[in-house]
Amino acid sequence: MGGIGVHSLTHVEVGVATESGRSYYAITSLLKRARILFIDVLFNDHSIGRNGVSMRRSAYVSDESLKKLRVVITTRRERLQIPGSDVICIEDLGEDLDLAKQKLLSILHPVKGSDKFVVGVDPGQRTGIVAFMNHVEVNSAVVVSIEDAISQVRRLLDNAPRVSRIVKIGVGMPVLAEKIALGLDSFYGEKERVRIQLVDERGTSSLYAKSKTLRGTRDQRSAKLIAFRKGRDYVRNAPA
Repeated sequence: MGGIGVHSLTHVEVGVATESGRSYYAITSLLKRARILFIDVLFNDHSIGRNGVSMRRSAYVSDESLKKLRVVITTRRERLQIPGSDVICIEDLGEDLDLAKQKLLSILHPVKGSDKFVVGVDPGQRTGIVAFMNHVEVNSAVVVSIEDAISQVRRLLDNAPRVSRIVKIGVGMPVLAEKIALGLDSFYGEKERVRIQLVDERGTSSLYAKSKTLRGTRDQRSAKLIAFRKGRDYVRNAPA
């Protein structure tokens, strides 16, 4: 599965097929943001074939990777030029890059009953928020208000696959942690199957200082560590 914050997407699974420069930029920007390797799929170069579509190998992609593609991303205008069912259109992923990334990862890795969607939250003057589908990071952000933190976490949960969803909130600042937990609990309750936990974040500062795999700001790195720590279930009005 990999360590904290480590992406499991280490081989090429995606091809990019478009002759539109603007669409190519949009697709590749999304893939780079998601740190998903990709190859170019061309319509006029017949050196390598896949389902009747010719492909050009990117410099960092091995020939063996060409056989492992799971999906090709194109535009609606060019969709009919590409045979096969394993094709999606960039327009269908939406304009929100974070949600598009989340959708794409769910397409590449269909959910199983044992999967978990975990959101780590590090409350503070700047609140770090990081979401993982299992050990694959799907979102990372920093917000500056409790309202924004609650809104961002809700947005992630509402667009997550319907698997086990857990929000882990660090309690380094108990008052802020309580406000975020209460805000989420008031909205979801037990009906939405969202589990809210409070996490002792002592030691996260020294851990992320030593880790070479964690990226992002201090707040984001702390949120990543919180996401993978054991917590206790939140109970409304209980001491943080």
